[in-house]
Amino acid sequence: MNDAPVNNSYDDVPYDSNPFVQSHPSRLATMATLFGLTPTDVARCRVLELGCASGGNIIPVAEAFPNSWFVGVDLSARQIADGELLLRKTGLANVSLRHASIADIDDTYGRFDYIITHGVFSWVPRDVQEKVLEVCANRLAPNGVAYVSYNTYPGWHMRGMIRDMMRYHAFRFDAPAQRIGQARALLDFLAQSTAKDTGAYGVLLRSELELLQNQSDQYLYHEQLEEVNEPVYFHQFMARAERHGLRYLGESRINTMVTGNFGPEIQKTLAVMATDQIQSEQYLDFVRNRTFRETLLVRAEQVPNWAIVPERVYGLHVACGAKAVGKPIDLASIAPSAAQFQSQSGMVVSAANPMFKAAMLALIDAWPATISFVELLQHAVAKLGRIATNEDLQTLALSVLNAYISSDLLELYAAPVVFARVAGEKPVALVHARVRAADGHASVANRRHETAKLSDIALRLLPLLDGTRDRAALVEALAAQAVAGELTVRRSGQPITDAAELRAGLTATLGPTFDALAREALLLS
Repeated sequence: MNDAPVNNSYDDVPYDSNPFVQSHPSRLATMATLFGLTPTDVARCRVLELGCASGGNIIPVAEAFPNSWFVGVDLSARQIADGELLLRKTGLANVSLRHASIADIDDTYGRFDYIITHGVFSWVPRDVQEKVLEVCANRLAPNGVAYVSYNTYPGWHMRGMIRDMMRYHAFRFDAPAQRIGQARALLDFLAQSTAKDTGAYGVLLRSELELLQNQSDQYLYHEQLEEVNEPVYFHQFMARAERHGLRYLGESRINTMVTGNFGPEIQKTLAVMATDQIQSEQYLDFVRNRTFRETLLVRAEQVPNWAIVPERVYGLHVACGAKAVGKPIDLASIAPSAAQFQSQSGMVVSAANPMFKAAMLALIDAWPATISFVELLQHAVAKLGRIATNEDLQTLALSVLNAYISSDLLELYAAPVVFARVAGEKPVALVHARVRAADGHASVANRRHETAKLSDIALRLLPLLDGTRDRAALVEALAAQAVAGELTVRRSGQPITDAAELRAGLTATLGPTFDALAREALLLS
């Protein structure tokens, strides 16, 4: 057993512990399902996270799945202590956060259905990297899925060069705050010095500098200034994983595995050059200048089938945050007309198939909730005024699958995303979000495992939503905070001081704030 050091860089500069939607067990189970495997139900599973920080990624998932068990391991005593305090405040009993080294993980931990390693692999020495892969191989259940993120070449060649420059300059200073400040100073110097450089070096450098200048201090410190940051080519990562008895499943973001957006000629060339999935993925990295991967691994005896068939979506759940754009959608015409839907990223997708258009309208109505595929079929045929046929089933499944793979129009989940779309008489918010807001954090994890940013009024309101207060009581509690100077309520830009006006203003604000919390999937009732 290795003794965990008393202090490390994450004790000095803690990393914000946030949800990573791409590492959610439901996402991992979805990918495994689409590639022909049978993953464990995420509602009753065991999850291990390596490098869990203060639990910001697994604690919200544990709240959503109380019948599952979650273990987090981290080398930072400070971050584990923060996480344990958070757990005590939430009362969640299905999470264990452990101050330990990854090297300490042994048979006593048992097997896990899902193993998550986000932001760890590239930032630890080679022997610890090997231990990460060993843990994935030895601690995965027979049908388990592991998620490992890491920096990749060729994209990291440019970023690595900038990192070397920052470390050369920043490490003339001792304190973390000084190093961060000096790293930023160097970035500003490089940006100014290459502002008029129109050559390839100047263009590439500026694009990278733009990304770095907008990052947080903790990101700069741990991503760019840590002693270890070892990117690898994808084929190198997989060669090492295979030596540990692991097999490639895919990527957490399935659209990165698609070659269709390069055109038929590129697809044809890739098919000739690449003799297997690993080679195909590596050539895609060359074309895209990829910098980062979120790779999914399974045990060697599990054999994925990357030829996805529509039937694999039958047991999944669907969500869609898109909106209809252009002409009003007509479902009644005999001759189908194309409808346009715009995703949250701005991508516009055209669809003429009546079944898919009807399904899209149902999904947009339900957003941000999920609809099971079977229910979605029923919603769609109801809008079309007919009974579902087997052909409708196949048509909708194929349409959903194509939209999911080729765009960001739809989301697929292995488990439903459960929350309240309307605030109840005595509203209840997610306990993890309530505790975080009570501690003054304006960003909280929602039920979709995203980071939701709170308005000033929502930040004050959220901790009060424990099911014990109706709207009148909530107004009184907020008014008391305003009187105490903890909350400022304004009208036409001016603070309200009159007690009656204050209550009227808060009452008027409450409804829209509840609507916003519901849209952010933060309410349970």
